Amino acid sequence: MDAKVTKDMPHAGNGIMDDPGSRAARLGDLGRRIPPPRIADVWLFPPLPQVEESSEFFLFTSILEDGGRALYSARMVPANGTPSHQVVVEHGRAPANRVPGLVAGLQRRLGQPAAVRHIPIEGDGARWEALLQQSREADASVDHAGPHR
Repeated sequence: MDAKVTKDMPHAGNGIMDDPGSRAARLGDLGRRIPPPRIADVWLFPPLPQVEESSEFFLFTSILEDGGRALYSARMVPANGTPSHQVVVEHGRAPANRVPGLVAGLQRRLGQPAAVRHIPIEGDGARWEALLQQSREADASVDHAGPHR
């Protein structure tokens, strides 16, 4: 399957312009691309060694009509002379019960299984909103503590 790539420049959510590289802004962007009732799971990876030094790598799945899952990645990439923007790539589709094994394989290849955070959403809007709120709070605490994200 050819990967589908989408990219959008960051925009304001709730009337406030977030740092486009913040977790909250990036998750908000994902929620505009894939409706939260279709989001099944989100995995937050730390910055990838020698690939992304300043932002997390996201892996997430969407719920397909047949109950399967579409698997996506999202990462920040620099644009020549412009601010970095998030690129989302669809990597394929699989039965829901196969996704944990695919993610575990990726974790093994990256060599960082303990550092990955899994958040099950299962199409629940309240869970999605809770993740966004936690991300806003985490971003705010990092901003107040200094630029070490």
